Amino acid sequence: MKKLKVAFCGGGTGGHYYPAVAILHALSRVREIELLYFTVWGKIDDRSVERDFPGVRKMSLKLTGLKRPLYSPANASIFFSHLRTERSVKRQLAEFSPDFLFSTGGYVSYPVVRAAKTLEIPIYIHEQNSIVGIANKRLAKYARRFFISFEESGRDLELPKERIVYSGNPVRESKITRNEVMKRFDLPDNKPLIVVLGGSLGSELINRACEGLYEEIQSNDCELSFLHSTGDESSAISLRRFPFVRAFSYIEDLTDAIACADLVVSRGGATTIAELQYFGRKGIIIPWSGAAENHQFYNARSLERVGLGYVILEGNLTSTALRIAINEMLHRKISYKPPRRPVEIVLDNILREESI
Repeated sequence: MKKLKVAFCGGGTGGHYYPAVAILHALSRVREIELLYFTVWGKIDDRSVERDFPGVRKMSLKLTGLKRPLYSPANASIFFSHLRTERSVKRQLAEFSPDFLFSTGGYVSYPVVRAAKTLEIPIYIHEQNSIVGIANKRLAKYARRFFISFEESGRDLELPKERIVYSGNPVRESKITRNEVMKRFDLPDNKPLIVVLGGSLGSELINRACEGLYEEIQSNDCELSFLHSTGDESSAISLRRFPFVRAFSYIEDLTDAIACADLVVSRGGATTIAELQYFGRKGIIIPWSGAAENHQFYNARSLERVGLGYVILEGNLTSTALRIAINEMLHRKISYKPPRRPVEIVLDNILREESI
């Protein structure tokens, strides 16, 4: 069986990069691959892809996303920058000659997908959020299959139904057990575990609300354990004064902790929502109001609809509101069947379509 040559793009944030990682890890388990990855210079994909995929051929692109509102005069120079980048990407793709290109979105995808289209390279696109992003919406017409994480996302696409595939959002697998997670962070195994995170950069709003909560419950011989990813070291140091909290500025392999948590407190990023659904974990979601098209709110509502979510808007977030939500969610009984593995759906469609 011949080695597959695959080109990928999708990055700038973990929400775009991690689904690509999940797909590539799954693909590399069934086929030998040669990988070309287009990254956003200086961002998480640019920093991580060579570690995650030794031997990858990386092309780092210096790009920025469009400014809001979209009619901003500053977008003219950004548009021309993308056109110049598209020409250099086209040369790289022509030289590499991949079997297909897979994009997980973000502004890096615009010049890459357009270049692949001019070279008649088969294109597949995945959308992580409930509201289809600007780049993915404009590029959808080029995709042989357009994968969506939420069924309602299909309403945003002017595509034939057979080209839209409801796959869910591919997530990374957990590598260790709950007992191993608790040992790793020196937490008691007989208390409920609550994981707190505020996205890849943390959230000062969530950190403050949690600090107030920790102060309220510390004198009550707390029967809970918290693993808190703060996003900055000063906040982590401050929160370490609570004996029932393990606080870090950043936690590697946080997926392992989410997979075994009794409850997660988080922003409404697509990756976190997907992990909660995939592992069947309950979550208190505080959507970031600054997210494009307010997509975090709609992501959070999708989790709420299946019984796993409790949504608190930013303006309503207090330590008291958080305490009430935690009490309700820890006692909530759920009957939820996790969906089929999204990576399997994605790979089945690609390998069948391309007959490779």
